[in-house]
Order: sequence, then structure tokens, then C-alpha cells
Amino acid sequence: MVNIRKANIKDSTGLAKVQVDSYRRAYAGIFPQSYLDHFTYEEEGQDWRDLLSSETEDILYVAATDTGEIVGYALGRPGPSDIPPYDSELVALHVHHSYQRQSIGKQLIAAIAKQLQQKGCTSLMLWTLEKNLVRSMYERLGGQAIGVKDWGGNEEFGIEVKEVAYGWLNIENLITATE
Repeated sequence: MVNIRKANIKDSTGLAKVQVDSYRRAYAGIFPQSYLDHFTYEEEGQDWRDLLSSETEDILYVAATDTGEIVGYALGRPGPSDIPPYDSELVALHVHHSYQRQSIGKQLIAAIAKQLQQKGCTSLMLWTLEKNLVRSMYERLGGQAIGVKDWGGNEEFGIEVKEVAYGWLNIENLITATE
């Protein structure tokens, strides 16, 4: 059983572990291993501490076990996205592979969407890698493909990586789909 709650600075190490492990597993075969290896628990943990100790509009929820282990997180951001008219964005969603397919991702999305709605947001969008298998979850939740762009690492890595945007014009529809 996991609890979905707002993140706090004490979660930084757990957030980093989920992030780095998730990147290395989910993006293997998409990005070169040398790129994935540059993510470290220490560096990412500091990034999370910096975010959680700053004044920001960002919304961060974690999935924590009864023992306090962080097994997933979602990061949302209110404000205009790069695809109008969407007024909020799900910036990141990661669930440790041993906890996937237990509706944790869906619960995290619901928590972010509800909090964004409370802040006055009416729509939500996100970007995900074209080859990311989680795309099917966004589609099951009613997300519509609204854009495609090059990731931008094509010259650096010599590979073509694209991102696909999904959107919900009515954030209430996303909240309902997660229930």
C-alpha cells in the first residue's frame, strides 16, 4: 500500500533514487548509456532539495510506502504551457519499476490535477518521449495527442528522439478518468 502526499525536503534522497533508476530503466535503448550514466543520486538529490526549499509554484507529490520509502512522484506546474490554450503542465511522472501497474501513476496524476484545478487551472498537457510505453496510459485517461517535437539531443547523440504532447482541454475530465 502506498500513500500519495505532498513532497517535503526529507523526500529528496528518495526522489533522486526513483528518478535515476527510472531514467536508466525506462530510457535504456532510447538514449545512449553514457547519457543515462551521467545522472547520479547525489546530484539529483541536491536538485530536489533545491526545488523543495525554493519559492516555486511547482506542485510535487510522492507515492510513499507505509515504511516511508518513496516509490514514485509527479511534478506539475501551473501557468501557460508551450501549447496554447493549456494552462498547466505535468512536467514529470515516474514510478519505480517494481511498483508499476498498481495505479500509482494514475493516483499521482489525479493528485497533481486536483491541486492544479484548485489553483485555477482548467486544462493540462504533458510531453513524453515518443517511444515511452506509458503513452498508452495517457491515452486510456483520455489524453489527446496535440503535438510532436524533436527532443533536441539529435546532434549530440546522433539519434532521433521525439516527444509527443498529450492534452486534456478540461482538467475535470482527467480527474474523472483517474477515479
